[in-house]
Amino acid sequence: MAYRFAVDIGATRTTLALIKENEAVVLDHDRPNTDVLLTGRRAPGLALADAIRRFLREHGVSVGELVGVGIGIPGIVDRENGRVLSCPNLPILDDTPLSQNVAVELDVPVYIDNNTNLISLGEHTAGIGRGVNDMAVVFVGSGLGCGIILNGELYEGADGAACELGHTIIVPNGLQCTCGAHGCLEMYCSGKALSLVVERIFKPGDLYVLGTRFAGAELLIQQAYQGNERALEALKTSFTYLGVGLTNLVNLLNPRMIVLGGGIVFAWPQGVEIARDVVMREALVGTRRHLRIEVSPLGNLAGVLGGAALVSAQGRVDMHSLQNSL
Repeated sequence: MAYRFAVDIGATRTTLALIKENEAVVLDHDRPNTDVLLTGRRAPGLALADAIRRFLREHGVSVGELVGVGIGIPGIVDRENGRVLSCPNLPILDDTPLSQNVAVELDVPVYIDNNTNLISLGEHTAGIGRGVNDMAVVFVGSGLGCGIILNGELYEGADGAACELGHTIIVPNGLQCTCGAHGCLEMYCSGKALSLVVERIFKPGDLYVLGTRFAGAELLIQQAYQGNERALEALKTSFTYLGVGLTNLVNLLNPRMIVLGGGIVFAWPQGVEIARDVVMREALVGTRRHLRIEVSPLGNLAGVLGGAALVSAQGRVDMHSLQNSL
């Protein structure tokens, strides 16, 4: 049997998945990036190839049964040459020939793209956005990623670097982002943004009293569920910023649908209504009157389904081919 392999690399964790030929069966495994991208002295591409081999052995599949590997990267990539150009949340991947390194190690074709682009492909070809020609996919996890489908095609811009919604400036002279700019949306709505909030609103003594095993954004969300007013207010503020960012997106592109997902959205779905209220209140009537804002039903599978579709299309982001590949 022939298999496609997909890798969805996030800012802190990586999802590996094996997709059977002509079936929707996915064997999914989520691992910390330290276990997948950089182990010992192995370069990121070589370490990833090792992780893929281990995963295949766990499921009784040989490398020779793979038809290809599709990899999503949380940064800007040169898809044609299989190179990661810039990855602010994972600088170990900067200027890395990742595709080539993995391909040489495994002796199979390897294709790469921005991870939110692949999430968008997954949502558009197999998820709630199937058949929607103008849509945006926004995932809020450790960072904030965005992919956009316009006129039925993935929009990537002149240099393949479009759709960086997380790095649009939302607070002039605001917090410095990992990209170097100040006031990026990602610094106000993301896992790392919420981790900074925890440092501001909880003193070390507070954490001792709470006796929590959680940290960062997890702690904030856990405390919100327990009724902590400071945590609730921080989450409401964060999702309000998301709503402002989405309003700008809606006024600029007039999508028919926005699909929201990512670890923060899935952990605190109440925030979606806050963001939706901002958009429906602030966006121009003409841009929002037919707009739907939905939560991804595919969850963390969207990225790997997009990666599998990319393998089937042999790295060509052609929507007709991709629609027929899942």
